[in-house]
Amino acid sequence: MNAPSMDIKDLLDGESSLGLTFGTDLFVSEMPPIPDLCVCVYDTGGEPPNPDYDYMKPTIQVRIRGDKGEYRAAYDLALSIQNFLNGMHNEEVNGTRYIGIWAEGDVFFIGYDENHRPELTVNFRLHRTTA
Repeated sequence: MNAPSMDIKDLLDGESSLGLTFGTDLFVSEMPPIPDLCVCVYDTGGEPPNPDYDYMKPTIQVRIRGDKGEYRAAYDLALSIQNFLNGMHNEEVNGTRYIGIWAEGDVFFIGYDENHRPELTVNFRLHRTTA
């Protein structure tokens, strides 16, 4: 079973309306210094696993960084990602069945990086099991 971040990356990479491409402007676990506008998915823990069930409840964070001076475009992309993933259910990705994906809050502005690029996050709660 993949790390949740890898599966969510594959969902985002496969969604043409988002226009993201893994390795170009979509990354997992580490946001590179370029390009300016990019998205990175991080594993953030979740509920402890229950050894009696093959049912997990991890969480992830999707971080969006925009071009300098382009807060609105970064926010719009974050909102599009939230709308795409929030409420998704019964989706199979890489042999894992996602029972449900839910946003844990709204788009959150975390500030500007050292190059004055806006950074935003959206956090998600996942329920998954083997397919």
